[in-house]
Amino acid sequence: MSDKNLVRLNIGAGQTYIPGFINIDISDKADVTLDLGVDMLPFEDDSVDLVFTYHTLEHIPDYLFVLSEIHRVLKHGGRVLVGLPYVTLTEYHLVNPYHLHNFNEYSFEFFEPRNLKGSASEINKIKFKKIFHRFHYMGLFNLVPPPLRTWCRRHLFNTVREIDFGLLAIKQDSNPISSYDEVIFISEFDECVSARIPYTVGKV
Repeated sequence: MSDKNLVRLNIGAGQTYIPGFINIDISDKADVTLDLGVDMLPFEDDSVDLVFTYHTLEHIPDYLFVLSEIHRVLKHGGRVLVGLPYVTLTEYHLVNPYHLHNFNEYSFEFFEPRNLKGSASEINKIKFKKIFHRFHYMGLFNLVPPPLRTWCRRHLFNTVREIDFGLLAIKQDSNPISSYDEVIFISEFDECVSARIPYTVGKV
């Protein structure tokens, strides 16, 4: 988190910002103010090292547009850290009129060539390699043995509150991405979450 030479974006910053990141949101408090579902990101192709976006993509009507913009500006092998509500969460997600899209562990496999990319006959250049996804189970489900917990997640509502993802951008098919340490990736995600600071604290 301390390398000043890296170009890092916090997309959908909301009411918080991350020091050392370029914070982007529709709010005029952000470093860059724009409509993520309409406006192009003001960065050159292949110029960004890391994108962090937390509970934002579910709000954007044209989700594929912002995802294509994230992919465009990232370098080959650039990292994407995404936090989202889980599809079967009822009291916060499914009834929320501002949540327009649903996500589960398979959502980003539609952009991975060796998984579901092409299965919907879509035409876009978005390609990612998923390194990890992580469930945040609710309450007593954290104590349930893993096989039973998996069954509950697949068949019951309100088992998982949210899900995290770590992705790598694929820009050059002829240049395969080497494996990335999942533990380091998850640690980087947690560092981004804990580094968020409310705009009311220390920034005007």
